[in-house]
Amino acid sequence: MRILLDTNILVDYFRSQRSSRPKNQRQAYCCQQAVQFIDQSIEQGVELTISCHTLKELLQYKNISAQEEKRILENLPLMCDILDTNKEVAYIAGLLSRHSAEYREHHVEDCYIAATAIAYKLPLYTRNPDDFKYVPHPDLKIVVPYQYEADVTS
Repeated sequence: MRILLDTNILVDYFRSQRSSRPKNQRQAYCCQQAVQFIDQSIEQGVELTISCHTLKELLQYKNISAQEEKRILENLPLMCDILDTNKEVAYIAGLLSRHSAEYREHHVEDCYIAATAIAYKLPLYTRNPDDFKYVPHPDLKIVVPYQYEADVTS
């Protein structure tokens, strides 16, 4: 089985490797779940893939430390196959953008990640399914492997 990981799952995973503590309970939960999900997937022989746009998103932060950048660049290729943006991905992304001003203006990377999932015929695993609500495509299968739900007490 092959799956495409969205950026947020890898952000959670790599955040778990930082020496600093998570900022809050939600972040701690998401980090723990990402590590568990990725480790179990690898143990079960699931082939993890990402869009090359996910790599861009992981490295784009202005204040990323040299240590974290090195950790990402060294570990990511060991965990995941990085899928290129080819002609088919670009074509699908263009069609998705044409139908959604939201994608054209605010979610360009999500558009390419969705197009990668569609072109490569892979389910897209994300913690934020709302990032892809603008994708009017029947071949996009979204899977939410974990999601934080705060305890609600009355």
